[in-house]
Amino acid sequence: MSKYEMILFDLDDTLIDNLENVRHAYTKMVELVGEKYSEEGFKKWCDLDDKFWIDFYEKRIIVPKEYQSPQELFINYVVSLRYKMYFNDKITLEKAFEINDLFLASLKEIVVPIDGAYEVLNYLHDKYKLVIATNGANSAVKSKLKKIDCLDFVDNIFSADMTRQTVTKPSKEYFEELKEYLNFHNNEKLLIIGDSLKSDVQGGMNARIDSCWFNRNDEALPKQYEPIMVVNSLKELINKL
Repeated sequence: MSKYEMILFDLDDTLIDNLENVRHAYTKMVELVGEKYSEEGFKKWCDLDDKFWIDFYEKRIIVPKEYQSPQELFINYVVSLRYKMYFNDKITLEKAFEINDLFLASLKEIVVPIDGAYEVLNYLHDKYKLVIATNGANSAVKSKLKKIDCLDFVDNIFSADMTRQTVTKPSKEYFEELKEYLNFHNNEKLLIIGDSLKSDVQGGMNARIDSCWFNRNDEALPKQYEPIMVVNSLKELINKL
C-alpha cells in the first residue's frame, strides 16, 4: 500500500495540454494589437515566457516601488511586463494590463486534457487527497479543470499568485506556503507529480518531498535530478499508486 496521503499535481502539461491552450491565447493577444498569428511569433513568445519566469525566480525582474503593493497590483504588473517585452515596449503598461486580462480569459476557452487525466484522477481521488500545485494563474485553474470534467476530483488548489511572498516552484518557500495553506506538514506523506524537471522535480528536491516525473516525451533523465519514480503516461500511475 502506498505511503502517501496527499498528491500534488502540476496542471499545465501534466493534466492539461498547455501548448494548444497557450497558442489560442497568444492568437487572441496578437490580434488585439493588429498582428497575425505566426509559428515564428508563437515560438518567440514561448521562449520569452520561459526565460521571464526563470529571471523572476532568480530575482532579475525589477518591480518599481509604486507597483510593489498591494499584492494584486504587484502580480498584475509582473505578468503584464511580459507583453511589453514581447512587443518591444511599443505598448503602454495600461495596454499590457488589458492584454493580460484577455490572455487569461482566453486560456479558459480551449482546454485540451492530457490523455488519461480523467481516468487517473477519477481512480486516485477516493484514495488520496488531490491538490493542484501550479505556477499558473489561480483564476484559470477551476475553469480548466471543469472543462475536462475533473474539478470534482480535486480537494484543493494552490497557485503561485496565492503566496504571500509571490514565490514560484521550484522554490522551497513555495512549498512551505503550500503546506501551511493546506495545514499538512508531513513531507513523507506527500508526492509531487509533474512534467517539469526544473519546477516539479527540482521543487521536490528543494522541499525534501518525493516527486514523480511525468516524462511524456520519453527523454533521458539528467543526473542532477532525482525523482522517486518516472512515468511516460498518466495511466501508469494507476498501477504505481
